[in-house]
Amino acid sequence: MEQQRFNYLVEELRKYDGTEEIFLLDSNGEILFKSEEFSLSNEEAKAMLVAWKQKEPALNFQNYRFAILKNDDIQLAAKNIAGGKGNIVGSITKDGDYLIAHTRDEGMILLEWSIFINKVAWS
Repeated sequence: MEQQRFNYLVEELRKYDGTEEIFLLDSNGEILFKSEEFSLSNEEAKAMLVAWKQKEPALNFQNYRFAILKNDDIQLAAKNIAGGKGNIVGSITKDGDYLIAHTRDEGMILLEWSIFINKVAWS
């Protein structure tokens, strides 16, 4: 995916309140693009993708644990239950990359965020 396309996806996701960090990973978990500068190492990104692909019960993002509630080949939905740190939602893109966003608990509920990111990723 090109930077211009990623920027368009970020704009689409940001039309709703509650979108925080957005990033794109390749199929190996390498960070291709980030919506802005924030703390995310390649190791952390790879571990998140492994958790998604291997259907683990949880993933970690910025030192917080997110319980994975929906996890299939094309969509991810995880929630930070104890700390109130929001959600992690993701979708595979048409190009085979992984679009992932950190969202707050506002605007939409977790499963709505999951459906929305999938819709945007395939637009």
